[in-house]
Amino acid sequence: MLNPLNAPPKGVKMLKSPPRELDEADIDRVVQEIIREEIAAPKLKPRKTLPELAPALPFEPESEEASLGKPRYQPKLRHSAAILALALMIGWPWLLPTFLGLAIILPVVACLVLGRKRIGKVVASGFSRFHQLSPAQAEALRGWAMRRVAGMERMLARLPNRWTAGLYLPDLGPTPESAEKMQQDPFDRLRLDQAEV
Repeated sequence: MLNPLNAPPKGVKMLKSPPRELDEADIDRVVQEIIREEIAAPKLKPRKTLPELAPALPFEPESEEASLGKPRYQPKLRHSAAILALALMIGWPWLLPTFLGLAIILPVVACLVLGRKRIGKVVASGFSRFHQLSPAQAEALRGWAMRRVAGMERMLARLPNRWTAGLYLPDLGPTPESAEKMQQDPFDRLRLDQAEV
């Protein structure tokens, strides 16, 4: 059916070429010749390559003048850690709440299982080992902890006494050396004194 939009204007006759007679044998012969040529000599398709973005330059070691220019950025450890933490939060968003939950739950479970005195002994022995390895850093850590405790004491001083009754913060100052007499159990000292009399 002829589309009226594509119809020729009125009064113009379209020329038609006479139909061509096609010989089936000629078509078969031409197709077979093409197939034989393709099989006899397969054409290798050229590999597609990307255009070179910049011409390759030979490597030249930096001179001292170039090295004195603007230094390259070297990320600090905390920058690298922040980037890693951000990547982890984007990649696995459930990881941060899991670690925070474990950081809260594990110390509570350890305190309940081991007891307050045992935890105190473990922390004290760990700090003494740290003090032997690096005394300057251990004292800096002790000073930081003492400042935090002092800040907490100032905050607690503003609260009513009935809220803070029975709340004792640790004393992180250096422990004075006690006399030999005070290191013994007082009842043992009394027993020894009575045995001598």
